[in-house]
Amino acid sequence: MRGFINADIWKNTATAFIVDEGRFAFLGTDEEVKQRLTESDELIDLQGMFVTPGFIDSHMHLLGYGHFLNGLQLADAHSVMDVMRMLKKKADEHPDWIIARGFNEELFDVPAMPLKSDLDAVSTEIPISITRVCGHKMIANSKALELAGIGPDSVIEGGYIDFEKGYLEESGMNPVQAVWPKPTVESMQKDILAGSKSLNSYGITSCGSDDFVSLSNDWRMVIDAYMRLGYQRRMTVRVNEQCHFENPREFAHFLDEGYTFDVGDDYFRIGPLKIIADGSLGARTAALTKPYSDAPEKKGILIYTKSEMKIFLELASRYNMPSIIHAIGDRALDQVLKLYDDIVLEGNPLHHGIVHCQIMTPEQIRKVVDMKLNCYFQSLFVDFDAKILNSRVGEKRAASSYPYRTLFEGTCASNGSDAPVEVPDPLKGIQLAVTRTSLDKSASMNPDECLTVDQAIESYTEKAAQTFFADDRLGKICEGYIADFAVTDRNITKIPADEISACRIMMTVMDGETVFER
Repeated sequence: MRGFINADIWKNTATAFIVDEGRFAFLGTDEEVKQRLTESDELIDLQGMFVTPGFIDSHMHLLGYGHFLNGLQLADAHSVMDVMRMLKKKADEHPDWIIARGFNEELFDVPAMPLKSDLDAVSTEIPISITRVCGHKMIANSKALELAGIGPDSVIEGGYIDFEKGYLEESGMNPVQAVWPKPTVESMQKDILAGSKSLNSYGITSCGSDDFVSLSNDWRMVIDAYMRLGYQRRMTVRVNEQCHFENPREFAHFLDEGYTFDVGDDYFRIGPLKIIADGSLGARTAALTKPYSDAPEKKGILIYTKSEMKIFLELASRYNMPSIIHAIGDRALDQVLKLYDDIVLEGNPLHHGIVHCQIMTPEQIRKVVDMKLNCYFQSLFVDFDAKILNSRVGEKRAASSYPYRTLFEGTCASNGSDAPVEVPDPLKGIQLAVTRTSLDKSASMNPDECLTVDQAIESYTEKAAQTFFADDRLGKICEGYIADFAVTDRNITKIPADEISACRIMMTVMDGETVFER
């Protein structure tokens, strides 16, 4: 047994607890815990630090995040020249491919998108592809386009290709991704472990993760990598797999092989079907009903037709499998809501849901609440999106966008990072959900949609566990629940909200075992 004393426990009057066989066995006073321990048990004094349930990131890409951590990261680039310098350094190592991600041209000293010619200046012999931070836009050099079979006249359904500039958006990225070096189960395991280690450092013990098409289209390899790590007892994050497929045929093969919702164990479990309806706001590929205010020639991209998406949903329904759909723009959300009218039963017992919940009209918000759709939002997006929202969609559309409080109070709404789009930092996410103000305080969103600190914590714990049908064992510090918890240096409910992101995770525990300690 392990005893923890002198703790400041969220929503609990107890000051101490005992963990036994991976679960919370007892909560009480320091003296009560000491009396129940023997000399062979471990006693840990938390010195008044704040204890919450282990944070649950409800939507991210764990495999892709680990691959990002293990690969060439462009997040620190402040110009096109910075990007080229980083790529040139990598090219000097003479790799077979250069694959990089993470730049955001909006944050460059002089905002400008890199071009194919910039990548060709680095190398025309080594294929190069760089992906924007959002994951919905790529630039490729001539060699990469050649290997992908993309030419001046290439077009692709559900995507966009600008051969001269090397720009690829949405499904237009698929041909290049198809010729990337193939991962192995072993390389995937390394990426999963790297991502998990990082999540633990932020107090995260569970996540909902979209992995099946992150690095290849072979979902069997992904399952194999996770299951092997589980058998070896090397998993330090519980994964609820959000199952994304490029086409209904692969989804049908998946179902035929016996995989469906809730198959798995406590470390890797099959979750909902994941569908992507449109792109991102940053890349201007999110599908809007009216044009972008700062780019009147653009309305974004719908990835699927209504009939194509319907096939996915009908297959899932036959197997009682919930679905969650990425819908950032209001036009994409219209498409989704019309389909859900025929799929979602009263009260939404299967937890069908919307991922991102960004550009929404008041009517759409009311419908989402009426249908009790699960909502997966990312308050971390506030830091950057607050600075571009009004210019990108106009003040009227911005006023009803990112409606966190309304969704939290009317639906089962959980929080996440969409990593590697954002760094998976729940403390930062909690601050942004509460303040709806960028960290540099230069921009903010509708303050009526601010969460309280307790609500924001719930969005990363109790609500996320409920979303995963795991609220009988996760998301709370209660006797009988799995002993997943995070320890923070300060009680974030008792400090100014704009100081929350400066707090530090001191310890992360999963199954009663320490997986991170500062």
